[in-house]
Amino acid sequence: MVQFNFAERTIKAKVVYYGPAQSGKTTNLEHIHRLTDPAGNNRLISLNTAQDRTLFFDLLPFSLGAISGYDFKVQLYTVPGQVQYNATRRVVLAGADAVVFVADSRKSVLKENVAAYENMKVNLLANRLVPEKLPLVLQYNKQDLPDLLSSAELSKTLNPWNRRAFPAVASQGEGVMETFVAVVQEMLAAIAVKYNLKEKGLDPAAVPDTVAEAFATVLRRAGEAPATATGGGHAPAARIVIAASPEAPPAAPTAGPAEGGLVSEELLHRSIRSNVDLAEALAGIVREMNVGLGAILSQVELLSDDGGEASDRRMLVENLRSEANRLRRLVQGLASAGAAPASAAAPGPAVPSGPPGDLDALVRNAVAQHRAPLDARGVSVESRIPPGTALPRGGSEELQRTVGGLISALGDIVPARSQVALRCERKPVLLRGAQGEVKRDFLMLALAHDGALGPDDQQRIAAGSDPGPFGDAVRLVRDLGGFVRFAPLPGGGLETRVFLPAS
Repeated sequence: MVQFNFAERTIKAKVVYYGPAQSGKTTNLEHIHRLTDPAGNNRLISLNTAQDRTLFFDLLPFSLGAISGYDFKVQLYTVPGQVQYNATRRVVLAGADAVVFVADSRKSVLKENVAAYENMKVNLLANRLVPEKLPLVLQYNKQDLPDLLSSAELSKTLNPWNRRAFPAVASQGEGVMETFVAVVQEMLAAIAVKYNLKEKGLDPAAVPDTVAEAFATVLRRAGEAPATATGGGHAPAARIVIAASPEAPPAAPTAGPAEGGLVSEELLHRSIRSNVDLAEALAGIVREMNVGLGAILSQVELLSDDGGEASDRRMLVENLRSEANRLRRLVQGLASAGAAPASAAAPGPAVPSGPPGDLDALVRNAVAQHRAPLDARGVSVESRIPPGTALPRGGSEELQRTVGGLISALGDIVPARSQVALRCERKPVLLRGAQGEVKRDFLMLALAHDGALGPDDQQRIAAGSDPGPFGDAVRLVRDLGGFVRFAPLPGGGLETRVFLPAS
């Protein structure tokens, strides 16, 4: 899901490369990495099998630079193409803002292309993303091989929505940047329209030309890049391999309860999510260390100059100390169990930060990520949660996505220029089940707002059957083991009460 920080004028979005096994997804990222980051400030983060086929993903975070005054950052992922890794594909696809489907153009692989395309649609829906509306670009790769289907034949089978499609030979860099520029254009235009960014200076109509101009230098470099002697290809991109395993997880997790009441599929999902979080944190640390060390070295060069006033030298020393302390805090943050990986993803915090496990900080982060639509309607959000309040049970990313979804949904239905106020308290709840009544502790997150939901709406939303964004948010609450209720407030207001299992 796209993340905004209007104070720092940054937009961060996610592109996922999808397709069958060995269609060229990772090769695309390696070529993009080579051209866009020749200094090697970022690294491809991988988790591979013994055969060096991508098992989890490749993560390449890099900045596109300023577009209409916004620093636009992109994270690129690939998913494993092998059929047995569907759980991984689903996790990596979560929160995608655009997708590139990389097809193998050979006739003999048509069946695998179709299966991967249908699997992509299923996993998009599982992540509450609408395939027909999500920005999507296709790449017909391996055009240098025999036994090919024509672009028209591939489009007839794989492109029912008539999206932009590009022939490519990714191993030689042909069509790679053209595909990438196209998906960035589609994605950024969709973001600008959805969040009404024209008023913020990002005109959707100007996006294609703006992105093309930003990439002009990179595209020239792509046309001039020399081939190596190894079959006309390029040198391998630098990458960090987190782990390697010769064995695959089971194709279908076995059913049945596990320790703590979790079924094996949920445990697998959490394990994969943890690996994604770890990779994002590692990528951010690599980038921040490169930036910080570059700043320190530049100050050292100035400090080594014997000239200048003593006050200037003191200022340089202070700059060095400040940058060193920033890097130390960054590394120390990784040692905290509840630290959000995203905190290492930008030169400064893209959203308000807080101590690990702090509910108030998580709420403020969620509000910051949905600032654009809230600002568009003049809706303000006030957190009255005491700092240091422990998080309810569940992963911090799932909790932040759930809270953000609730705030965003309320922002769409409350009157314009109104306020949503949040408070929390611990509540014992008596649950009735097949084995009788059980008392459990819940953390109630209460969102007070002007009444905009009738009794029928409240009942439908609480039951999880609402088809809109509010219903989506409530289903996320249910996934965390919680539920939603409503209570009237004096003066005609309403309090949306979200109950989440206490830790």
